[in-house]
Amino acid sequence: MKRKRLLTITGAICCLGVVGGSAAAKLTHGTGGQVVVAHGQVLQIAVAVDDTGLGAFFGPSVRDAVQMAIERHPRVRGFAIQVNAFNAPCGGGSAQSLADNAATATAVVANTQTVAVIGHPCSPEASAWLPIYESAGLATINGSTTGSFIAPLGPTVFNATTIPDPAFTDTWYPFVKTLPSDVRWRSRFEARFGSPPSDFADLYYDATNVLLKAIAKIVRVDHHHSLVIDRGVLAATVRNTRGFAGVTCTVTLDPATGFRVDDPAALARCARQGHTHM
Repeated sequence: MKRKRLLTITGAICCLGVVGGSAAAKLTHGTGGQVVVAHGQVLQIAVAVDDTGLGAFFGPSVRDAVQMAIERHPRVRGFAIQVNAFNAPCGGGSAQSLADNAATATAVVANTQTVAVIGHPCSPEASAWLPIYESAGLATINGSTTGSFIAPLGPTVFNATTIPDPAFTDTWYPFVKTLPSDVRWRSRFEARFGSPPSDFADLYYDATNVLLKAIAKIVRVDHHHSLVIDRGVLAATVRNTRGFAGVTCTVTLDPATGFRVDDPAALARCARQGHTHM
């Protein structure tokens, strides 16, 4: 099946030169600041996943999962959502992968219309990208980082629909993939895109929906009919996610770390009930 993509592929040079200086945005670096989307413009979210590195095997499915979530919720208060896609290669923390991830994060924050970031995908590169988003007050959420050392690098902006390793790899995610809600979602994904999803796509689908729900909760429309998003408030709202009904079961984020709370009781209920609202 031919894939119809909604993603806007945006390289670092493009971002810095075309959308980085938008006059519609008001941003104070380090505090989050406000993003103001003028009437008739689009709400911009960055998606930074691996297109070329060790994680490229799941990059296309992740992008499709993000698209699938946005297709279900394509507007916020009447404003269309634009996804700006960036490459954030996984390389085991090599000098090159660290540099590439830092460059991507720098390009993302240069666009002052960016509301939040879905990604980056890999833990070894977190020291390169996460402090940049923390400094800018830009909320991030992903479905693939599992290194427990990550959270202090983004004390206010890091979020993940994963639990930390070793439990994630050993027991938690293998069980999640057997949940009736997850199995049904995988079937919907395959029907939509023509091939089954890779690992982590389900977790990114939930991550995208968590973010979209948080955005919808905190946005306001001003007297100019512009959409106003306070990035600090958004980061706090994502971090305080509680009981979100996802395809990978109920998502509650730990307010101290941003990682998903491991909730065996919820998983047991989801296994019995086929729990999902997405």
